[in-house]
Amino acid sequence: MIVFLMAVGLPALMMAAATIRIALAATLGESLQLPELHEALALDPSNPELYHQLGLAYVSSVEKLNETEAVRHFRKATELNPQVEVYWSDLASACELAGDNVCADQAFERALKLNPMTPDVHWITANHYLRTSRANEAFPHFRRLLEIGPEYAVSTFQVCLRTLHDPEVIFQEVLATCQDSKPKLAYIDFLSAQGDLEFAYKVWKQVASSSYVFSLSLVKPYLERLIDLGRTPEAVSVWQDLEHLGIVRMSTTENHGNLLFDGGFEQPPLNAGFDWRYRALPYLSLDFSNILPYQNQGCLSLDFTVKQNDEYEPLYQIVPVGASNHYLLTAYARSEAITSDSGPRLRVVDPACPTCLDARSEVTVGTTCWHPFSLEFMTGAKTQFIRVSVWRERSRTFPSEITGRFWLDEVSLTALSPIDPKSLSGSIP
Repeated sequence: MIVFLMAVGLPALMMAAATIRIALAATLGESLQLPELHEALALDPSNPELYHQLGLAYVSSVEKLNETEAVRHFRKATELNPQVEVYWSDLASACELAGDNVCADQAFERALKLNPMTPDVHWITANHYLRTSRANEAFPHFRRLLEIGPEYAVSTFQVCLRTLHDPEVIFQEVLATCQDSKPKLAYIDFLSAQGDLEFAYKVWKQVASSSYVFSLSLVKPYLERLIDLGRTPEAVSVWQDLEHLGIVRMSTTENHGNLLFDGGFEQPPLNAGFDWRYRALPYLSLDFSNILPYQNQGCLSLDFTVKQNDEYEPLYQIVPVGASNHYLLTAYARSEAITSDSGPRLRVVDPACPTCLDARSEVTVGTTCWHPFSLEFMTGAKTQFIRVSVWRERSRTFPSEITGRFWLDEVSLTALSPIDPKSLSGSIP
């Protein structure tokens, strides 16, 4: 009986000891301190993760950096378990640090075979080839990276431009054959943010001439930047391209002689480009779905819900215009119980030089039926864009607070003098 118990118990005790030894090795292996890792390896010499941890310790140690030892331990990890991608990619990085590009190339290829759909592996492989002056070997990995990991787009553009200094090479080698418009639009946005507006526009025209389908949101940052920088011809061209592609649609009832976009408020504003832009303001309700328009299907309505004497500008549109030209702005309005003497009106400002142009229409107060009103103005010698807005100025007379409702429809802007194309500041590259 005693012999039987010893026969059963001794292997169990040995297994328990081995389990304790492995657990202790795992605990020690959680540290990147070399002494603890070597102690852990002595307890569990067939554990590939401990060799991997030792390799990391040798390449991350400031005091004991040793690429040769790192390579040796990473290689041992791959021998013990060749199916772990990170073992190969870390071996590749260590080989590169040690100046052994043949080893690095082979290890990166093994890592890619194990995880071909992991963006991070393509990222570090592409960077390896770029760092070792082999851009042609890097390009296929960057192309694949953008296909499976579009979130790497900006990082890819940054590292390529920093290394190659040629945006056209990057486009031709990394993006030209891409069947998805998103990376190309991201590149346009990146280039324009970097100040290379000429090449960004060149790429845009290639995208716009293709059969790509994409949303306005992908183009909006680029378009807004062009408008903000006063790049009138390019901004107008991009907007026209968007109309041609059907991404921006003009209302079927729109008067084509109207320089404003959707002056009849027939569709929800895009809040971008050369359409109406609006924002929520306290104590003011804004609505585009009113069922009692002056004409057609829609109009704008404003409801001043709580008595306040605030300045309001809930809605505006940026419009490209010619310099030193004569314009006529017309619209129809009605009101209900507008209490203040400072009611809503239309305002035209040159956003680049408000003192050069600040024209205001008559106000609408009290209760009125639909009625027309107009405003004539001249643009300045350097005006490129105007800002047409619905505006309410603070009142300086009693009663100053405003309540009531205001409706606006059929806003139209026309040129009274012929627009000289040369008056549109700048030129398309």
